[in-house]
Amino acid sequence: MTIQPRLYNGTRDLLPADMLPRERVLAEFRRSFQLFGFAPVETPALEYLEILTGKYGDDEAQLLYRLDYRNDDPARRLALRYDLTVPLARLVALHPELPLPFKRYQLQPVWRADRPQPHQGRYREFMQCDLDTVGSTSLSADAEIVAVCADLLGKLELPGFVIRLNHRRLLGAIVELAGLDADQEGMVCGAVDKLDKVGLEGVRRELGQRGLAEAAVARVLELITLPVDFADPAALAARLADHPAGRQALDELRELHAQLLALGVAGAHLKLDLSLARGLSYYTGPIFETVLPALPHMGSLMGGGRYDGLVGMFLGRDLPAVGATLGLDRILTALAQLRPGAVALTPTRVLVSRSFPETDALALQLAARLRASGVPTEIALEPGKLKKQLAYADKQGIPWVLVLGPDEAAQGLVSVRDMRGGSQQTLALAGLVVDQFS
Repeated sequence: MTIQPRLYNGTRDLLPADMLPRERVLAEFRRSFQLFGFAPVETPALEYLEILTGKYGDDEAQLLYRLDYRNDDPARRLALRYDLTVPLARLVALHPELPLPFKRYQLQPVWRADRPQPHQGRYREFMQCDLDTVGSTSLSADAEIVAVCADLLGKLELPGFVIRLNHRRLLGAIVELAGLDADQEGMVCGAVDKLDKVGLEGVRRELGQRGLAEAAVARVLELITLPVDFADPAALAARLADHPAGRQALDELRELHAQLLALGVAGAHLKLDLSLARGLSYYTGPIFETVLPALPHMGSLMGGGRYDGLVGMFLGRDLPAVGATLGLDRILTALAQLRPGAVALTPTRVLVSRSFPETDALALQLAARLRASGVPTEIALEPGKLKKQLAYADKQGIPWVLVLGPDEAAQGLVSVRDMRGGSQQTLALAGLVVDQFS
């Protein structure tokens, strides 16, 4: 019996052409995170269902992958993790010995029963890249999280990225100023969070279908589209004159903006945006996400905010936290669309050919020497015609091929072929400079 090979929709195999750029970007993630003092952790793919439910909001709860596990005890039912934030909250609660503030990053896959959109880098199984600070109420913790993301996106040379900033208590003020009850904030934020996908009319329609009065919906849409910026928030401040919590939220945003400028984040990358909602229900303070105006279809590359109540759900006491998630697949998709070009199929920089039995041992020694110097090197596994070995290097995208013929070897020389330009030179074997291959 032959089993038909197939993949579940929304998942994919990652071949070397996919994995090599992923690993390069992940290495940049790690460097940036550690530069700011964040340490790595990992958590299991499986969590108890009760750990995950009730943390994300009604819409997101429908996207959990519940597992058909044979144990019928409700307290032991399992699900695949939906994100890395709730598992972090559970981890902190289970490890009271962790020093506070606790700064961690985590690079692991998550699973969501969502509609795949590969053009946007959206899949049902994908790598999530999180960094969080637990145990600090300081706005400096929020500023540091945003600054890490700005530092990383700058190093990846993503042009003109914009970090949108807002505050959940400011959204709460908007809900109340529209004449709605405070307990309707989650519903409003969930709908407003879809603004980029469905537009103002789509948000208006959804809120109307949920039973909100037309006048209240119009007021919400008017306020979230109010033109504001950090340099001149007077128009917004005037609307908040009789709302102390809203004024305090605006003051916190202005302080966050000032700290980001002091940390070296360019003001051109920062935007006050009242329509930013971040639909997840656990956010309690400043929220932020990053978009690329050059690729508007891509959506958010990074998003996060303050969630002071989530960890406390597992501890029975409040424990403040703030964090962000960077979308690896979206960032890779954006980089590929902005800078299309040849894709390497291997990390190998040098292929040492083997076409002459009398120089075979010398070729193996040369490969060992290059590897010892840190140069990713392959040796032709099957000695044979040079033409075939050159064709292999060209197909794999290996930039250099070293050829040790009997005549060259007798003189202590080696032929170096540049596969990209087609040129070839003969160099002294003993004085070979390996830096040119890195």
